[in-house]
Amino acid sequence: MDYVLQILFVLTLMTIGFVAGRRGMLSSAGTSELARILIAIIYPCLIFSSVTQLNLQDLAKNWIMPVMAMAIAGTGLVLGLVALSCMKGLNQQRASAFLFQNTINNYLFLPLPLVMLLWGAEGVALLVFASLGFEITVWTVGVFLFNRTKKWSEGIRMMLGPPLIALFISLGWVCVRDLSEIELSNSNLLYRLVELLYFGTETMGKATVAISMLVAGSRIAMLNLRATFNRQVWISASLRLLVTPVIFILILKQIPMSEMAYGILAVVAVMPAAVASLVFSERFGGDSEFIATTLFITHLGAIVTIPLLLTWAL
Repeated sequence: MDYVLQILFVLTLMTIGFVAGRRGMLSSAGTSELARILIAIIYPCLIFSSVTQLNLQDLAKNWIMPVMAMAIAGTGLVLGLVALSCMKGLNQQRASAFLFQNTINNYLFLPLPLVMLLWGAEGVALLVFASLGFEITVWTVGVFLFNRTKKWSEGIRMMLGPPLIALFISLGWVCVRDLSEIELSNSNLLYRLVELLYFGTETMGKATVAISMLVAGSRIAMLNLRATFNRQVWISASLRLLVTPVIFILILKQIPMSEMAYGILAVVAVMPAAVASLVFSERFGGDSEFIATTLFITHLGAIVTIPLLLTWAL
């Protein structure tokens, strides 16, 4: 029941964006500008505030988490490429969107409450650490998927955007902070500045979920309902909700790791398409209609598939 309620909550937030789009409160241009602000400012703050909650001991002890997160994305990418090879007549933009939707899923926001419920604060920390694998994949493989018809130099420029830079800065910050022998007291000016930095980035980063939902809902409001009957949409949804998670979990069962690590990765693997994929598409010129449609279909389908798959996996 908790799985279903969480997905319904996501759909409710999207509905707010949908209503805003229908009523003209968010235009197509406004949605695109909101996506640009999210990618350039707000999302990097979320990355920094999340990663800096970890320490070097966490990173060293649980190195397998981000590696396996990249394996989840890799499994989806390979299966997407196989399916794509069997489909004819897709243009580059649609093909890129198809691959992206099966490579990147809702790896942080949707599984977060479930992980907190099942494993508490320790589980949440591991989930955040595992999400580094997806962040690296999104801002490397993901960027080049949308850049397939452009120059490599343009792809590198897109890749080295604020989110990936924020990720590198965050990891560097954790290393310097934990290896430094400087003691900071509560009255120290540097300590106060650091605490203010944490507070500011955490506050700004919390807006990521709300704005992502507004962007997704607004774009869904602009959909042509006939798009939901597209065969490619349903192939993508089937891969994302059933084929990819089942194959990955079967692989995951063969890899030695703690019960908690296995459980968290299984939860991540069964998630629907990422809401952030639509923000990504708006920013980098992807097939937003296809992405919005698969986003809508996979979240509706996840109400059924997530409880079933997690009952089997856990």
